[in-house]
Amino acid sequence: MLGAKPGLTWLIAARRFGHLLPRKMGIRSLGTIWSSSLFPGRAPEEWELLLTYIGGARDKGIRDLTVDQIVEQVDADNHKILLKEGAPAGKFVGCKVWQYAIPQYTKGHLDILNAIAEDEKAAPGFFMGGNYRTGVAFGDCVQFGMDEAKKVATYLKESGKVSAAAPELAKA
Repeated sequence: MLGAKPGLTWLIAARRFGHLLPRKMGIRSLGTIWSSSLFPGRAPEEWELLLTYIGGARDKGIRDLTVDQIVEQVDADNHKILLKEGAPAGKFVGCKVWQYAIPQYTKGHLDILNAIAEDEKAAPGFFMGGNYRTGVAFGDCVQFGMDEAKKVATYLKESGKVSAAAPELAKA
């Protein structure tokens, strides 16, 4: 959503990274990234582009809402947290509904990770990755991918499975 004009309707300065909202606040949204603060030029002059997350494992009812209902809820939440009373509604830009998003590390997750590690040992050349192994933060996922790519390259090189078609792997 595009937020309202900074300085006139914001409760706090609009130049921020974003915010998280604990459930105990009674706000349905989980948090907001202030995209235009992080990436200038993503919103028209005097507007802010806000990327708000809503739903999650503890709010499965969100999947029963229409896009219009989700937008209405997000706008209401943003007004409670960010905007002065009487501020105009945000401008809708888009909505993406994910049935499954961030993995939930439930009881027994470490046992699953240990079983995956054992499976990898038992099947040379089998590599398994994903954010369920290392965390959901983008940086963690990228680092894990880079680390795993090195392991794959080393395996291919040491096993003699590097072909002339992939000379960059021979350098790893």
